Amino acid sequence: MSLDRRRFLAGAAAAACWVQVPRFARAKGAKAKGKDYFLRATERPLNYESVRSTFTTRITPTERFYLRNHFDLPSVDVKSWRLKLHGLVEKPLSLSLADLERMPQVTVEAVLQCAGNGRAFFAPHVPGVQWRYGAMGSAEWTGVRFKELLALAGLKEGAAFVQLQGAEKPVMSSTPQFIRAIPLAKAQHEDTLLALRMNGKPLADTRGKPLRLVPPGWVGDDWVRALVDIEVRADEPKAFYYDPAYRFPTTPGAPGAAIPADQMKPMTKVNVKSIVGSISPGDVLPPGRHELVGVAFSGEAGIEKVELSFDGGKSWTQAQLDGPSTKYGFRLFRHPWQAEPGSWQVACRATDSAGATQPDVPVWNPAGYLNNAVDRVTVEVRS
Repeated sequence: MSLDRRRFLAGAAAAACWVQVPRFARAKGAKAKGKDYFLRATERPLNYESVRSTFTTRITPTERFYLRNHFDLPSVDVKSWRLKLHGLVEKPLSLSLADLERMPQVTVEAVLQCAGNGRAFFAPHVPGVQWRYGAMGSAEWTGVRFKELLALAGLKEGAAFVQLQGAEKPVMSSTPQFIRAIPLAKAQHEDTLLALRMNGKPLADTRGKPLRLVPPGWVGDDWVRALVDIEVRADEPKAFYYDPAYRFPTTPGAPGAAIPADQMKPMTKVNVKSIVGSISPGDVLPPGRHELVGVAFSGEAGIEKVELSFDGGKSWTQAQLDGPSTKYGFRLFRHPWQAEPGSWQVACRATDSAGATQPDVPVWNPAGYLNNAVDRVTVEVRS
């Protein structure tokens, strides 16, 4: 494959098999007590982002959790479904849902975020679904430790990567299958799960029924859903959605610059990020006290502090953090704001336990991934 061809595919990866929608629309049937839960990105496949007001709780309600699909939802017959584990193993496995349910179950609280969350804010424009801020959520995931299955199968010498494929299929045979891979070390991590439940209930069709990978702290493209096939390999796969798609530059270039294919690598950890959920752009608020509430998170590190600015970033005020820090999940923050009449831009930024802080602008990359720039919301305060 030529370098120019690889560049084109990498830049267009997020747009493959997608129908662009010129502007967001309200999701039909996604309401409760008159309030919209989602903004539609595409109808087929289903891609809906959560509205900003979703992000005021530590755990995101399942019914308000964003929807992300590459293809149509697969129809899975749970009774006949099997998970196959093969490749560089001593004992290939074919497991039913009942087999997995009989194994010890553990729960991990973790954020699931699409790598393209925030793509709409890149300049210059990049192709792909124009997610703004709502392609993320935090849930309690319950299932089997992945390492237990790998131990049951027995790893052979040379095993280094785990390839994953779900039941979803493209409509056209010429469209690549969605195949991903993670390093064996992440698959064997104590907190990496093959999840059967989300927020205490069996996975729904829209959430990856009956089983999905949960590699906590990592980007959403690795959270393969409706799992049917796991292959232990010595090398990385060359499937389209692993290479050249879903890659990030080792050395980011100037905005709009092309990145050579040999400088692109698979994404892993989610970056530190925060969002104010209690107000939305364009809100008109009465003068007086308003409690600002939002969430912050950071891959495999806890949140140490969240700061707010009301003067364009000239000064910052530290917000109050709720409860203990979680390693992979949301941490709530609060701040009592005494709002005076005028136009205000409220900005928030988080710092994690490793010392990483959100940048003012996103790091440029040709697919619009990993946007963790400071969140800014402009509102009016008037009587």
